[in-house]
Amino acid sequence: MKIIEDRIKVITEKLETIDKEKNKELFLTEMKKIGIEKLPYAYSALKQFIDAETMSYHYNKHYKGYVDKLNDALKKKKYGDLELEQIIKSISRFDKTIRNNAGGAFNHALFWKMLSPETQNPTGPILEKIKKDFKTYQEFKKKFEEIAKERFGSGWVWLVLTKNNRLKVVSTPNQDNPLMNVIEDGGYPLLGLDLWEHAYYLKYRNKRDEYIKNFWKCVNWEFVNKLYTMKVESKLNESVTLKTILSEGKSERCSKEETEAIRFVFNVNPIIKDTFKLSINKILKEVFSENYFERDEYEIGETAGVYNLEKEGRSVINKLNTNYSCFCILLNDINQVLKKEGQEEIKIIGLTPKEQLIQTKKLVKLIDKYKFRIFNRESSTFQNIMRVLIQTDSWGQKREDETIKILKKKFGEENVIAVGKLGSKEDMIGGIDCEIIIKGRKLTCQIKPFTSFKKIDNELVVYGSANVKKYNTDWLIFTKNNKEVLIFRNQNTKIVGGDYVFPDNDLIYTLS
Repeated sequence: MKIIEDRIKVITEKLETIDKEKNKELFLTEMKKIGIEKLPYAYSALKQFIDAETMSYHYNKHYKGYVDKLNDALKKKKYGDLELEQIIKSISRFDKTIRNNAGGAFNHALFWKMLSPETQNPTGPILEKIKKDFKTYQEFKKKFEEIAKERFGSGWVWLVLTKNNRLKVVSTPNQDNPLMNVIEDGGYPLLGLDLWEHAYYLKYRNKRDEYIKNFWKCVNWEFVNKLYTMKVESKLNESVTLKTILSEGKSERCSKEETEAIRFVFNVNPIIKDTFKLSINKILKEVFSENYFERDEYEIGETAGVYNLEKEGRSVINKLNTNYSCFCILLNDINQVLKKEGQEEIKIIGLTPKEQLIQTKKLVKLIDKYKFRIFNRESSTFQNIMRVLIQTDSWGQKREDETIKILKKKFGEENVIAVGKLGSKEDMIGGIDCEIIIKGRKLTCQIKPFTSFKKIDNELVVYGSANVKKYNTDWLIFTKNNKEVLIFRNQNTKIVGGDYVFPDNDLIYTLS
């Protein structure tokens, strides 16, 4: 164990030296400073709401102070090139200093634009949405003011658009923002009011309620409308845009030999797959925070994961965590970067299980560090991954559909029920793809691919199956080329060398 710990320490120290990437097609870039938003009006322009002295202090001392402290903290930690919104969305990975100052920088950059020297009335799509979700504009104002007054101490009040496309009023403490992945029931901020004393005390003293009331005189509803429209349109267009991108060009996949080698590692050394799975689950939750739903949050019966990415409903990106083909793509692309930097490449094949684990931890650490570069719609790595996942999912669905047809032919149309779907609890938790009723008894089944099988002594070995693991179903059903079907009792199943092994008398049906 001491040897492994020492090696991990050495690898970690090496990783800290990877700070720059000269190849723009890849995803490592030099850290850039977070910029300062220019105040879009004079300090005295909002006098019906706030005085010039307060605006000057607020903008020059507080806001610029947050930005300076944030850049200083990011530079010391060597986080690399990050956009401010990326930091906010994945704030759980940062320390308290970065959380406070990133929140202060982001919140105020929005706040300046949410204010206007001219009094405006809400119109257009945002007004229609407010009336739909709050019944009337006056009811919305009342709710907003109530929650603002309830905020004890420093913080903000926000109008947000939730993941379920509903408007909601929320309050956050200190400089937290509803986009932060540590905020429960947050959302996309459309309108916000700073409730810190420095925002109003010179003018209003202890009369915060009056400050809240006067806020409506300076709300930039035109900007709020743009934010809302942009967000709604982006939600509608993102899946279409992604589908267009994924249909262009040819996916650069690993060779058949490389993919098979990783499949063997996943099946023989499951801790590699588990390490990759846990890391990818965490990364996807952070990168796609606006599309991430907890269990039953999206729809009753659905499991946690990313939704509404390349299509409506559960995204195929959730299958990345156990996909050995995509593991291979990530490994090769990371190694391209390491090679250009003159760093030692990550090697998985041909190592001992312990060495493979060390190398896998090095890989997932790099994926996590540069996740916003990798999982970007314009990233060739992300596009390749999505193409593979969509294609694999399509093949898997076709395999299940064709197998169900063969099963119905054997056991009767009404006795075979397909229950598994992408993201369903039956499939994700129970591993159930279908149920077969025989003599009144309901049997659960998992459907998997295979390439061949062989009898060795009194056992049958099934080769070429993907994601080899234990299932709690009554039967394991294997299909080859969507034509040949083997059905085994899942009672004495063993996994040896990454393959399924059954007693020969547990093969109960051979269908075609």
